[in-house]
Amino acid sequence: MTLENLKDFWKDIALKHKDVKQFDVGSWYDAATHPYTTQFYPLVFWEMPYTVNYNADFSKRLDTVTCSMSVFLYTKMDDIADSHQAISIAKSIGDAIITKAKLTATQFSIVSVNAVSVREYSDDYVAGIRYDMQLLLQRDICDSEINDYFNTI
Repeated sequence: MTLENLKDFWKDIALKHKDVKQFDVGSWYDAATHPYTTQFYPLVFWEMPYTVNYNADFSKRLDTVTCSMSVFLYTKMDDIADSHQAISIAKSIGDAIITKAKLTATQFSIVSVNAVSVREYSDDYVAGIRYDMQLLLQRDICDSEINDYFNTI
């Protein structure tokens, strides 16, 4: 499974959630520099970069990939109670997405998930949950097929 396939898998599941309005990808979430002019919340943000830990035994086609996904809701400016409610709702949405992924994924498995709440993350007043996930991912290339990727001399 490629990283592009992985991102598409999570995008598909996130957008099937009844409450999620938008899925975006980037290095950090900043609505002011976002390619879209309007954000729709709740929004799922797939964050780069990835951390990939290769199994030393290359005949085993499994790598540990660490990636991050955030769920954001729009909140009132400087309103702690509203932010807390948004964080609670974001956690429910994110938990549902992660559970659905765990139940349907065939080319990776979820090893662990760590989450932290966030608020006023960008120039939009948003609050939510950032999930850091460790996934056991099937490598799309293994040593028995390696010559298929190189020209012969």
